[in-house]
Amino acid sequence: MKVLIASDIHGRLQATKRLEAVINRLSPERIILLGDFLYNGPRNGVPNDYDPMATANILNKYARIITAVRGNCDSRVDQTVLRFPFKDSEITYANGYRCDLIHGDLLTSDLVNVERGDILMFGHTHVPMLKREDGVIYLNPGSISFPKNGNPPSYALMNGNVLEVRSLLDDVPFLTMALY
Repeated sequence: MKVLIASDIHGRLQATKRLEAVINRLSPERIILLGDFLYNGPRNGVPNDYDPMATANILNKYARIITAVRGNCDSRVDQTVLRFPFKDSEITYANGYRCDLIHGDLLTSDLVNVERGDILMFGHTHVPMLKREDGVIYLNPGSISFPKNGNPPSYALMNGNVLEVRSLLDDVPFLTMALY
């Protein structure tokens, strides 16, 4: 099963259109979104392509296959325009792996309860990460809209037992891990 994982969209229409092109090309069976869907946030300038309603309309096309968690920039009012539910944390299963989903601002909270063999998926930092430590796999797909630390806009793809973080610009993987 192909699972596309993305985070930190922040209402950026052009980035969302690029993500939509990837979704249409890859045809994932599931999409996991790790928060910060529509709001730009107070620390970011308002970009020219900031369009939360158009971003919501694109995301809503895939609502039936989306599993999502709330980010620090998401509010209850966002739920009125997004057709997929989201809460602070979620546990889901993908390709036989237990996946703990949370936005990175809550990593130190009681909501995180990972076990050996789990994949902890989180966003928030806008910095991609893929590592295995003490039997837990940590995945941050980066940000499709405001990447940091010189990274490209990025997303992650779980395809069978392979997990990759890929550039949204040229669709080339730059972090890869076999899960077995």
